[in-house]
Amino acid sequence: MISNSKFPILKYLKYFIFFLLAAVIVLAIYGAILESKYDIKRSRIIKAPAEVVFENINEFKNWENWSPWFETDPTMVTSYPDTTSGVGASYSWKGKSGSGFMKTVSLIPNKEIVHQINFGKSSTPEVYWKFNEVDEGTEVVWGMRGENSFTEKFYWLFKGGIEKNTIPVYDRGLELLEKHILTELEKHSFEAIGAVDYGGGFYLYQTISCQIQEIEQKMNEMFPVIVEYMAKNNIEASGKHFTLNHKWDEQNNTAMFSACIPVKERVITTGDVLTGYLKPQKTFKTIFKGDYKFANEAWEAAYNGLVAQGFTEIVGAEPFEIYTIGPTDTKNSAKWVTEIYIPIK
Repeated sequence: MISNSKFPILKYLKYFIFFLLAAVIVLAIYGAILESKYDIKRSRIIKAPAEVVFENINEFKNWENWSPWFETDPTMVTSYPDTTSGVGASYSWKGKSGSGFMKTVSLIPNKEIVHQINFGKSSTPEVYWKFNEVDEGTEVVWGMRGENSFTEKFYWLFKGGIEKNTIPVYDRGLELLEKHILTELEKHSFEAIGAVDYGGGFYLYQTISCQIQEIEQKMNEMFPVIVEYMAKNNIEASGKHFTLNHKWDEQNNTAMFSACIPVKERVITTGDVLTGYLKPQKTFKTIFKGDYKFANEAWEAAYNGLVAQGFTEIVGAEPFEIYTIGPTDTKNSAKWVTEIYIPIK
């Protein structure tokens, strides 16, 4: 026989069950009407060429240098296959928050990259990047788009929403990406090779006197003129562009130099483009890697290396620098290579 004192408990239990059932029904209806599709994106302007930003993101192994997930979970372990850049590239990871897999499905060089990401759940959203050149550098857009399954909508509902969880991470990632890229662009080095015999040869050139700070601008004006002249007259270059330094006057902030392109043989020229000859000579060679803004440091290092190795510069001789890898080869200034030659006794 059931005691009357237990009836209120059964009554409240019944109400609780009804309330719980009603709550589940309401949540189910609410979850069903929630928008399934999403497209979340964040952007940041990075003071770097689009090519540099694109190359960094296109190579998955670089992500460890700036990914916000590596910052929040230093224990994360990544695995890489043979292909880690370009279409078909991929990588996988395992960490405190779970595991996942990402693959590059399409790209337009320096314009766009699209990945497919798999968190081990029912949907596989796309992660995409867009690179837009602007006056200040490159506008980098990082986004994720997809469609949540019914269970995923409930998951994000109790997490506060997919946007609330994604936006801070993407903002931090873009901040770290900018910091990494700007740090990489600042890298430079100087290597004193020592005495070498330079073979010399003929070259086409233009000469100018200008203020020291105008040298790069003048080079950018002169080299295209020579290239155009060679193209019109079917003349082939036999080496990399170089500059021949005639005078350098820091006291008056002036310089005289020639922009030169080597050719196989003597050319009879007309107009503003002339033919010169660089005689074979003994030189002290230094390899400078990095942006041209470090050029003064490079020349100082070259002369210091020359003295340290016991050589003497020929007074009145004309040192020169050859642009082995330059802006026409890559926009990444950290990869530029300049060979400095100082004539020695």
